[in-house]
Amino acid sequence: MAKTVFRPEEVVVLSDRVVIQPPPKAEVEAETEEEVQEYTGPTAEDLRREAEEFKARWENEKAEMINRAGEEADRIIKEAEKVAFDEVERAKNEASRIKQEAKEETEKIFDDSRKEASRIVEEAEKKREQIESESYKKGYTDGREAGFQEGKEEVERLVQHLHTIINKAIEKRNEIIDESETQLINLVLLIARKVVKVITENQKNVVINNVIQALRKLKTRGDVVIRVNLEDVKLTSEHVKDFMRMVENVKSITVLEDSSVEKGGCIIETDFGEIDARISSQLKEIEERIQELTPIRVKEG
Repeated sequence: MAKTVFRPEEVVVLSDRVVIQPPPKAEVEAETEEEVQEYTGPTAEDLRREAEEFKARWENEKAEMINRAGEEADRIIKEAEKVAFDEVERAKNEASRIKQEAKEETEKIFDDSRKEASRIVEEAEKKREQIESESYKKGYTDGREAGFQEGKEEVERLVQHLHTIINKAIEKRNEIIDESETQLINLVLLIARKVVKVITENQKNVVINNVIQALRKLKTRGDVVIRVNLEDVKLTSEHVKDFMRMVENVKSITVLEDSSVEKGGCIIETDFGEIDARISSQLKEIEERIQELTPIRVKEG
């Protein structure tokens, strides 16, 4: 460590000049500022506006998809109804043919019955004449009354037999017509059920169209509960906001699973009642319309 305090006797005056060299000057490196590139990308406002435009486009596309789905479901339902009623028309033509054949068969039965009746009447007349002749021969006093009574009983028996034949012919005719018509209508209804079943199983948007059509029938609005099949719960729940936009004055919509509702159908419940849009209910309406066209007995099943 350098000495800093000196005594007087320790100080020596020098005659020569002493040059003290300064310490070397430190070189200061020039600081260079790092060049920062200016940001030229989209601003936060641009990003926000772009997000809003994307959202608007998506909402429009989703609405168009729902509309297209509804139109497609309407088209499918109309095609199904057309197929069903085409089958009804074909069945009616087939029924007419069978009825014509039944009529011809009935006329043949009646013709045979008339011939049999004529034969019986002719036989009865001959029998009566024979009995009267025999009775007359037996004697007026002791045999006429007995012969007349015997002939009368024989004629009545033959006439009764004739009535039995005619009644059986009528019953056979009615049986043929009823059976043929019943079989044809049951066949048409079976085809209609199968057509509707295929549509509901293969077209997922059928339930959406059914819900929309049912909601449009609401006369009073408020809180709404939509009951659908378990397989349709997810798809229906995804469109709740779309349903509320399409139907005015609906406060809330709740989607619930209901095992009594077939796939593709729905039940709409409000505080004032419900709308049954199940597939089975709509099919029943179709069946009733078919039966109105041909009001006959239809086998249940």
